[in-house]
Amino acid sequence: MEVSVKNFGTISSATVNIGGLTVITGENDTGKSTIGKILFSLVKAVARYEEDLEEVKEDRFTDEAQRLYFELRRHVNFAENSEIRDLFHPRKFYNQMKIDQSKAYEERVDELARLSAEYDIPEGSFRFFLQSLNKIVEIMNEPDDAPSVMDRAVRKSFFSEFKDEIISRGSKSALAASISVTDGASNLIDITWEKEGVHKFSYVDDLGYSDATYVDSPAIIQFHQIAMMAKTLFEKDSSRLTVPLHIKDLANKLSDSKFGISGIQEMLPESDGMPNISSEVDRLLGGVLSYDDDRSDFLLERNGYTISSSNIASGIKALGILDMLVRGGNVKKNTLLVLDEPEVNLHPKWQVDYCEIVCSLVQAGVDIIITTHSPYVVEALKYFSEKFSVGHRFYLAQKVADCESVFSDITDDISVAIDTLAAPLSRLNNDALEDFLG
Repeated sequence: MEVSVKNFGTISSATVNIGGLTVITGENDTGKSTIGKILFSLVKAVARYEEDLEEVKEDRFTDEAQRLYFELRRHVNFAENSEIRDLFHPRKFYNQMKIDQSKAYEERVDELARLSAEYDIPEGSFRFFLQSLNKIVEIMNEPDDAPSVMDRAVRKSFFSEFKDEIISRGSKSALAASISVTDGASNLIDITWEKEGVHKFSYVDDLGYSDATYVDSPAIIQFHQIAMMAKTLFEKDSSRLTVPLHIKDLANKLSDSKFGISGIQEMLPESDGMPNISSEVDRLLGGVLSYDDDRSDFLLERNGYTISSSNIASGIKALGILDMLVRGGNVKKNTLLVLDEPEVNLHPKWQVDYCEIVCSLVQAGVDIIITTHSPYVVEALKYFSEKFSVGHRFYLAQKVADCESVFSDITDDISVAIDTLAAPLSRLNNDALEDFLG
C-alpha cells in the first residue's frame, strides 16, 4: 500500500510504502510522525464509520421525536399520564423502533387516535402528530448516506490529531495539502485540503486494517487516569478537558489489557529459534507490568512484590506498553502499530532488544511504522528485519527549507541515515581533537 503526501504540515513531498516494517528516520521537525498519524487517523475514521452512521440517524430521529413529544405535551398532562410520556419519550421510542418498527409505529398511531378523542385535540395538531410519525419512519428507512458520514468521520479524526494545522506551514505558495492512498492498481482514498477551507474527500475502499494503535510516550502510564477522564478531541471545545484520539485510544487499550488471557506466543508462526516475546519482555523487565483495577494503577510485579507506576522507570514502561497491547489482543494480524521514537526512554542495549521484538511482531503479521532518530534503532531494525525475512522499507526525512521536508527511500543503503544521525557526534569528536592538538 502506498501513501503519497504533499504540502501536509512540514512535509513538502513524501511517498511511503506501508506493509511489514516501515522505518522513517531523520532530524526533528521533518514530519516523521505525520505519516503514522495520517494512517492512524484514516484507520480510525473507517472504524468509526458504522458508529457514526448510527449516530447521524439517531440524531435526526431524536430531533423529530422531540418535536412530537413537546407538542403532544401541550395537549396531554404527562405528569398524570406517565405511560403516555414513556410511550413518546424520544429515546425509548428510538429503541423500540429498532426492535420492531411496525409494532412501535402502530402503537403510537392507535394511542394518538385515542388521545385525540379523549382530549379533543384539534384536527390540525392531530394531523401534525401523524405527519411527524410518518417522517420518523422515513428517517429510519432511509438508506445510509455513506459518503457524507465517512467524510465526517475523517474530518473528526484529522482534527483530533492535527487541529486545523494541515496545509504546509513552510511553503507560502502551497494552496492545498493532499493525501492519496493506493493499493497496487486500486485507488483507496484521496483527500485535499484547500486554504479557502474547502475539503475534498473521495473514499473507495478501506485500508484493510481492523484497527490501529499509536504509541508516542510511556508517560501515558503515569497520566492514564487523566486521559481516561478526558474527552476525545474531535472539534473545537475549550470548555472541557480533551486529548487527541490516539491518546484516548491507547489509554483505553492499556486498561483493557487486563482482560487479555492469551500469550503472544500464540500469534507467532512456528519457527525454530523464534523467541517467546512475552518471556523476553518479562526477562528484560524483571517482572510483568499490568493494570490493577483495585488501585487504578499500573503495577510491576517483580520477585513477589509490586511497584506502582510512579516508581517505574520510563524504559520499563515503554517495553511494558508493547507487551500489554499484545496480551490485550490489540496488536495482532491485520492491525497497524505506530511507534513514535521509542528509543527516547531506552538504553542502547534495550533499543536493540526492542527492535528484535518489533521485527518478531512484523513476522507475526502486524504492520508497524517506526519513527526514530537513533542510529542504534535504524541499524538494529535493518538487521532483524533481514534476519527474520520480513518486508521492510526505510525512509529518510530531510529538510529542504524552513518547515519543508522531503522523504527519500534508503532501503538499499541505510548508511546515509546512519551518517546523518551520527554527524553531530563526529563533529564533536573532531572539535575535541582539534582542541587537543591545539
